[in-house]
Amino acid sequence: MEPDPLLEADPLLRGGGASASFDVRLTARALAALFAAGATLALLTVLLPHSRRADEVGLLAIVGDAYLVAGLLFWRAGSLKARILPLALAWGSTLITLVAYCSGEAPSPLVFFYLWVFLYSAYFFTRKQAAVQIAYVGVAFGALLLARPPTSSAPAWWAVGMGTMLVAAILILVMRDRVERLIATLYDAARTDPLTSLTNRRGFREMLDLELQRARRSEGPMAVVVGDLDHFKQVNDRAGHHVGDATLKRVAGILHRGTRPTDATSRLGGEEFALILPDTSGNEAFLVAERLRDELREEFIEASVPTTISFGIATYPEHGETAASLLRVADDALYAAKESGRNRTVLHGPGLGETPLRHDQRDIEGERYLALMLELAEAVDLRFSGTARHSETVGRYAAMMAQQLGIPERQAGRVRLAGMLHDIGKISVPDAILQKPAALTDEELAIIKTHPELGAQILEHRGLSDIRSWVSAHHERPDGRGYPLGLTGSAIPIEAQILAVADAYEAMTSDRSYRRSIGHEEARAELQRHVGSQFDEKVVKAFLEVLQHESERADQTLQAG
Repeated sequence: MEPDPLLEADPLLRGGGASASFDVRLTARALAALFAAGATLALLTVLLPHSRRADEVGLLAIVGDAYLVAGLLFWRAGSLKARILPLALAWGSTLITLVAYCSGEAPSPLVFFYLWVFLYSAYFFTRKQAAVQIAYVGVAFGALLLARPPTSSAPAWWAVGMGTMLVAAILILVMRDRVERLIATLYDAARTDPLTSLTNRRGFREMLDLELQRARRSEGPMAVVVGDLDHFKQVNDRAGHHVGDATLKRVAGILHRGTRPTDATSRLGGEEFALILPDTSGNEAFLVAERLRDELREEFIEASVPTTISFGIATYPEHGETAASLLRVADDALYAAKESGRNRTVLHGPGLGETPLRHDQRDIEGERYLALMLELAEAVDLRFSGTARHSETVGRYAAMMAQQLGIPERQAGRVRLAGMLHDIGKISVPDAILQKPAALTDEELAIIKTHPELGAQILEHRGLSDIRSWVSAHHERPDGRGYPLGLTGSAIPIEAQILAVADAYEAMTSDRSYRRSIGHEEARAELQRHVGSQFDEKVVKAFLEVLQHESERADQTLQAG
């Protein structure tokens, strides 16, 4: 039986769960390793030839205590409070002092165990915590020198020992700061669009989540504005991609300069932009969007290919209380702006259901139902992957493919929504299966395979009849070996086949705590390898063309930068 890349890459079929508090666990286990190593070396002072003055019973007691602490730190690492670790390290410094004292030498070479305390503190702790630990070591070392005076000057021993270890700690601290700055730089780069220098989709979602939290705490309004350049493809086709890139940079500058410092401006991808306007009502956001739209139109009025923009607006809490619901509503308003003639701004409202945005008539009850479904879809993603990005990315990929295949813009929006809802049936799958770290049994796999049908049942609403059918069939295969019905060829809706490709590619190229991404090149090869059996040929071709176009544009951007 040929391998199924979707089954191989699907996190639910490979297991895995949410990670615990990683920083505390790592810090605790590193400290446990120090205790264990120190205990082992201290034990050697008893087993190997040593001074007759050594207190062997005392040393063995210290060794036993250190092994016990090491075991507790290691096995309880995931549940320890962070404040326990400085106390544990201070106890370790005390044990080092006691080992040096009981060894019967003056001063014992074991005092250089303190070096580990200095390095550990400088690497894992805050500067204040490290200073406290180092000061405590200085006191303990001084007390040891008084109790076991060296043959030469005790102050000289203290100064040389502490100075040597302090230099090592400072070196580690400097290296740590440089690494943290490098990580911060890479993090910023991962959140920044290289062409426009605006935040990208990832950075936008992070800021949107943050501003939503602030809005909830302050009980104030917040607006999300999504904009899309009208007929931008003509700019690239008639003037070339270099002109298209220059146009995007100019648009980004207009949007950025036209907003407040507290606002956030992002490029979501392609010719799509978004604004987050804290403490802004719907009417205020409408005025901002209209001003930006006029400025942009005036900027390009004499260009070889005039450029305009359409905006859609949603507000918190009126139109949604989650990031997914707000973006969905803003997208709906944007599609309404496109449908009603482009180069305009639409603020979402009850009357929006009267526009030709959907094939079926929408109402307020239907909008609330859809918002709830999107929240459930986010909850599913969080349960098995710890992030709410999977379904959103599948929706974005699906919309890109739909547009490349020539599907009308309104319909492509429905495909995107289906991508965001495609896994909603997994809400009924038990956590024991969702978070299982090992391979699933046949019985568990059978439960997983019910999620397309469960999803269709959950989406039982007159306004979602088309999406319900696509979600139900998104695991069907052209060769008839899919599920739940074993449909073949043209019996599978093209929209469902789009979802299948988007879902498989996102799963294969995403890192999970239990499985790393296979990489974009290998994922593309997998899609091509299973054309005709698992995936539709024209859908895969369209997707690869979109990815190639995005790659070429990124290369041009890097060369231009």
